[in-house]
Amino acid sequence: MTDPTDWPWPNFSPAEMACKGSGLIRLHPGFMDALQELRRCFDKPMTITSACRSAAHNRKVGGHPRSLHVCDAPQHPGQEGTLAVDIAVTGAAAAWELGLLALNMGWSVGVPKAGFIHLDRRDMVGLPRGLFGY
Repeated sequence: MTDPTDWPWPNFSPAEMACKGSGLIRLHPGFMDALQELRRCFDKPMTITSACRSAAHNRKVGGHPRSLHVCDAPQHPGQEGTLAVDIAVTGAAAAWELGLLALNMGWSVGVPKAGFIHLDRRDMVGLPRGLFGY
């Protein structure tokens, strides 16, 4: 679902999921339901710093060439839209809590040096789950 007028995920807005370069919102089926369930279980604010990215915007921000954020030019067989978000949380304890919960709920987790967590559902397109730093 990409129509912002029919948005059933109460903890996330179309504006925060949209590509910051193009405004495009294209989400892989089931991705937002999984994200909303993660937020429900986490029960704390989750600030989305990056979600959908056009291929052009992904290049501009230095994203991985096969990024699961890319929504207009699927990078993996079966991908129909964005399968990744970057999330800022307040405090190291909340970041650890979110990362562990996400892993237990089927998400892949990337922990960068900067102050956010990358979460993706690569398993939805048949890729192996992972925990990684970058």
